[in-house]
Amino acid sequence: MAAGFRPQPGAITLPPIALDTDLTCDTQEVREGLAYWQAKAAGREMPLRADIRPEEIPRLLPFVSLFEIRRQSGFLEIFPRIAGSRFEDVFGPIHNRPLSTVVAPEIRERWLGATRTMMEARQPLLGRGEVLHEDKTFIRFEILLAPLSRTGEELDMIFLVSQFTMKGDIRA
Repeated sequence: MAAGFRPQPGAITLPPIALDTDLTCDTQEVREGLAYWQAKAAGREMPLRADIRPEEIPRLLPFVSLFEIRRQSGFLEIFPRIAGSRFEDVFGPIHNRPLSTVVAPEIRERWLGATRTMMEARQPLLGRGEVLHEDKTFIRFEILLAPLSRTGEELDMIFLVSQFTMKGDIRA
């Protein structure tokens, strides 16, 4: 490299989360979360936030997160109202903190892309991929992003069920 040469910083681009409307879940927790969401939807497009009752799903609580969708001045923000312990094991303490304050911008954009896709589809989506937060690429995820509403009219929350697994046999 020539003396004094400094590479210019560029935008970091990450692969999107692979999303699918085929809701064939690989993990038991995501499968149970989907069944719970479907029961609460009871034939409606989406259940109400008030329909989700933690005492009904104690075994799933470590895997369940509820994200509020905020639209402000043309911008979208997702805000973790409740973050399951398994989600926080991977992403750190995010409960009640704007996602933009706890993850890198490219990770936030990855999550916003998945959120926008779910909002456009207005139906549950199954996501799979590798965790790219803090070089944790040795962790794979399966997630359910399912729409929720406070009022029954606007899609303004996400019912998220996530399961994380190690890729291969990781040794310290």
